[in-house]
Amino acid sequence: MIASDRQATREVAPAGKTGELALLATAMLLCAACAATIYLLRDEDAFIYYRYALNWARGLGLVFNVGEPVEGYSSPCWMWIVGWVAKLGWTLPVAVPALGIGCGVATVGATWRLAGHMGLDRFGRLAAAGGLALSYPFLYWSRSGLETPLFSLLLVLTADLYLAAQYPPPADPARRSRLQITGGAALALVGLARPEGMLLLPLVMADRLTDRRDWRGAVRYLVPAAAGYGAYLLWRFHTYGSLVPNTSVKLYPMLAGRAAGQLAGYWIQLGLLPPLLPLLFLLDRRQQDSRRRALSFLIAVVGLFAAFHLVAGGEYRGEFRYLVPTLPILLVALWWSAERLELRWWSERRPFASVQARLLLVVLLLICSVARIGQDLPKANEWPQLRKQWTEQVDDPSDWRVIASRWLADKLPDGGVVAVGQMGRIPYYLAAGGCDVAFVDTLGLVDRQVSAIYRLDHKLGALARGLAAGGSLAQALEQGRRERHTEFAGHVLGRHPDLILIEIGLAVSRRMQALMESPAFKECYRKVADVPDDEPMIWVYALQRGREGRCGANPRQVQAPARPIASASATR
Repeated sequence: MIASDRQATREVAPAGKTGELALLATAMLLCAACAATIYLLRDEDAFIYYRYALNWARGLGLVFNVGEPVEGYSSPCWMWIVGWVAKLGWTLPVAVPALGIGCGVATVGATWRLAGHMGLDRFGRLAAAGGLALSYPFLYWSRSGLETPLFSLLLVLTADLYLAAQYPPPADPARRSRLQITGGAALALVGLARPEGMLLLPLVMADRLTDRRDWRGAVRYLVPAAAGYGAYLLWRFHTYGSLVPNTSVKLYPMLAGRAAGQLAGYWIQLGLLPPLLPLLFLLDRRQQDSRRRALSFLIAVVGLFAAFHLVAGGEYRGEFRYLVPTLPILLVALWWSAERLELRWWSERRPFASVQARLLLVVLLLICSVARIGQDLPKANEWPQLRKQWTEQVDDPSDWRVIASRWLADKLPDGGVVAVGQMGRIPYYLAAGGCDVAFVDTLGLVDRQVSAIYRLDHKLGALARGLAAGGSLAQALEQGRRERHTEFAGHVLGRHPDLILIEIGLAVSRRMQALMESPAFKECYRKVADVPDDEPMIWVYALQRGREGRCGANPRQVQAPARPIASASATR
């Protein structure tokens, strides 16, 4: 059976004909053109990478605040790449999104290759690659400046390596061993591209151990993966004093309802019917060859990261950030199932074998994305504005975060400390301007203590203590929230920030309410002139000098400003 599978796969593998390669190149160019031209706001979190990279390029270490080692980024691989871009002196908000688009284009090519290894015919190979190239969520994240396109590329390449080694296995045992060891190294890279990437290793191990108890294969994947990722864990602990990234604060299983809604939106984005085809194929028990196991593995990858999406509570932004990396794998599984799905009650047996049926699937898959791309492509009079997105003037001067960074640069001397929630443009532009200002992150991504307060294990510990004290589940949850918010307010005030910036959109959150209602906050801070803007987006509170000792225990000593923070004349 395995030999016949290998022969069948080779018969339908990509033949490299000029016409097909030309169509693939067209899809890749279309992906690059759409990603570069659609109107998108720059992602705020990408500027976290940019500030880390600036500090590293200047010899200050891979840190957000100088002298405070905290791993506040999600992807070590992407961080190193962005750091080297900074060392080259390139403009990060321009060069890094361009690099992301390049990773997205490469993923389109890798998807075509994976489709070939799965044995798809020419239509299926090009449909999988073209569907990815015109996927609006994929284009969105390719352009974002974040690690998503790199993670997606590594996932596809690793899946491709695994299928090449296992389904069906090469006739040469030595080549199979090399592919398995290389696949293990690729698994380590996937884990370094995103924290949830390490979930792929246990999936591979489970597949090997259930496939004729392939212990040797399992070890060949495990050893290089564990060695590579283990080496990084040692570096992480030596550099940051922790075995987990600070961004683990972003796990919100209590928001599984929001995540489920986003998952449903993703399903709608893909046309409802097409994502069901692989599941329908797996329900048919008549085909039990190795290709079925290969499909099962691909679907398990997609399901694994969908489960992570639910545990993480989804994403506060749209466009399905945790789901998009597996979209290439889903498209390959979808088109493979469409080619082979048989329905006993259907007169044609294979309902999606005809060109008309396949074109219907293409329409269902792309109709939402193409409509959104059409809406966001620049009109005839908007091309000059598009050019500004790829020049030195990378941000709208009227953006409140750009205005705030300039206002702070004028008001704060070196050594100042600012507490604020969005660790993106404001800290980056201050660093780019040469201002030595430290930040207290009220959301916790780059602040170790805030992250520890709101991390999942801390929440579970508080819940267990509340239940052990005899409270109900609701009482224990509420008690834990109050304790965390009180601890948060004490930490922020104990750092003695010169300024506390409260984004109006975040002011309604209970943690910020706890901060503003704290007696120490009312005693030590006063509201000052708002950042000049037609529609103020933040409230500015300044530390009253001489009252630092009333703000909390164990304060962090900072240099006192050499000039007033702001005039009180415009206080509202």
